[in-house]
Amino acid sequence: MVTTARALASAVLGALLAVSGCGRAEAERAAEQLTGGDPARGRVAIQKYGCAACHTIPGIAGANGLVGPPLTGVATRVYLAGVLANTPDNMVRWITHPRQVDEKTAMPEMGVTEREARDIAAYLYSIR
Repeated sequence: MVTTARALASAVLGALLAVSGCGRAEAERAAEQLTGGDPARGRVAIQKYGCAACHTIPGIAGANGLVGPPLTGVATRVYLAGVLANTPDNMVRWITHPRQVDEKTAMPEMGVTEREARDIAAYLYSIR
């Protein structure tokens, strides 16, 4: 029940950020509070791990990959990877160990640390 409530809270926050017209700074602060990560460091980690090779990611130069789903609006999605409630902890889990979530996923284990995953999650929750 707590997980469902957190997923709903994340989805509601994402939806509110998307439609409220709040600026980038406000979206980043909200994402920092939600994830415990830093969106600026998340942008760097996304580039470091080559996420753009597979995903389209707003705000990341060259991130037009078509292997994985586009990450535009990920903050407003109810599920991550089709099976996890969209919560910050689940996003961190998916980013750090996707094969533990779905052994058949095409998403590779990249060696992302929990700290880096929180930062990546903060960036992803801050984009629209």
